[in-house]
Amino acid sequence: MALADLVATLRTDLSDPGGDLFTDEVLGRCILKGVYRLARDLDITLSVVDGEVSPEPEGETRELLLLLGQIHACQVMRAATANAFSFSSGDKRVDKSKQPEHWAKLEEDLKAVYKQRLGEIKPGASASPEDYIISPSDLKPVIYEQGSDL
Repeated sequence: MALADLVATLRTDLSDPGGDLFTDEVLGRCILKGVYRLARDLDITLSVVDGEVSPEPEGETRELLLLLGQIHACQVMRAATANAFSFSSGDKRVDKSKQPEHWAKLEEDLKAVYKQRLGEIKPGASASPEDYIISPSDLKPVIYEQGSDL
């Protein structure tokens, strides 16, 4: 599947048909990041070669890839709006300082949807890096004191 087709679909999903918020390069990068993440999460082989995702993702796999693209797009917008401003002059006021917060909320909502849908496809699959770290419950710290024999 052509990366350009996925970018066009992602643009529609993000309600940016005119390209006002995202360039094709940015959305292409968002899809690219999603390809490798999805391949890892589903334990499948996906790659991008010459602008084509191979093998072609279909059905729910394609939708998960687009969902990851949306998540990465939210991260891009959080970075882009981090220096948003608030301005007032007389009776006019412009406040863009809440934009990063709104993008972060959307990102968290999309991550929750991704994790749920991933779990439906592959029960027990982990959708976040924190879930990959296993912490044994019976660990006890060892404290060494100066002069003690061990």
